[in-house]
Amino acid sequence: MASGELNVVNTSPTLAGWKGNYYWGALETGRGVYNFGVIDAELARLNQGNPTPRKKLIIEISSSGFQGSPNQDPRGFLNAVLPSYLTTDTATYGAGATTGTSGWWYGGGGYSITAAVWRQAVTDRLIALLQALGARYNSNPDVEGVVLTETASQVATGGGYNDNTLLSQLERTLTAGTAAFPNTNIVIENNFMGNQPNTSALVLFENSHRVAESGPDLLGKTATDKTTPPKELTWGQQCVTGYPGTGCGNLTGSIAVIQNIDEPELLGTQFQGYGAPFTPLDIYNNGEDYLHASHLMWTYLIGRPTNNWPTIASMISTHPIRYTACPTSYPACDTR
Repeated sequence: MASGELNVVNTSPTLAGWKGNYYWGALETGRGVYNFGVIDAELARLNQGNPTPRKKLIIEISSSGFQGSPNQDPRGFLNAVLPSYLTTDTATYGAGATTGTSGWWYGGGGYSITAAVWRQAVTDRLIALLQALGARYNSNPDVEGVVLTETASQVATGGGYNDNTLLSQLERTLTAGTAAFPNTNIVIENNFMGNQPNTSALVLFENSHRVAESGPDLLGKTATDKTTPPKELTWGQQCVTGYPGTGCGNLTGSIAVIQNIDEPELLGTQFQGYGAPFTPLDIYNNGEDYLHASHLMWTYLIGRPTNNWPTIASMISTHPIRYTACPTSYPACDTR
């Protein structure tokens, strides 16, 4: 999948770069033992032939992974997502959701494996990974950003989980991330935390600490017309736009927004059964008009029964990003 996508990006003048999604367990093969070979290979492939301008890589670190049903681990998925040392040392990282395991729980309502990042010992190891990545890639001008897992997948219902503790540990992680990457975007997919106040608190923290807001989904304007607002926006997006009741003023133009787009609407379907079929232009307009996003990361959907990429690519070629100025929350930035 990556090979095909990299070829498309490398040969498309209107595409600025590519986001690679890397499980934590693939990058840290033992405690403090890191293997970034796949990132290096994809960076080289992305700029094969030295395209002008050079293509950028965004690195997503996935500390959660979705599975088909709760309370199961089909095909050893746990240790594909997380380092094996983290899931076997109960004394250090706390008990896991399954007897004899550690450092993880079922997040997102029980349908995903997630690192128990509300525990400081677990967060310490994620911070160490960010520091190792920063030492290798912060000075690389082809690395555009580092994205952290969506917050909704980290909301758990056991294992000592607490909404406020998750918030404080995520703030620790983001602080360490910007220190490790002083010249590179640090991004968090802050869509839904345990409640709106905590989601808003994290957005406000991002705005004051040079962290970009993101999320896995960006819904089209058709949803605004056919459902009751703000159903079409996540809690994080509601805060960015200053929606009433969020405790946030309008942050557009202040906070950086680097938004992922991977929802089923890319296939032209309706939003939760409402509204007319979406078009890529609907989604683009939502990202630009509502959020003032400086980056839109479109999922290629390769291998799906219906691949809407040709339609998306055609829209992208005629609709460049409109908000390219530095966010005012950034002390300085490079718009190249």
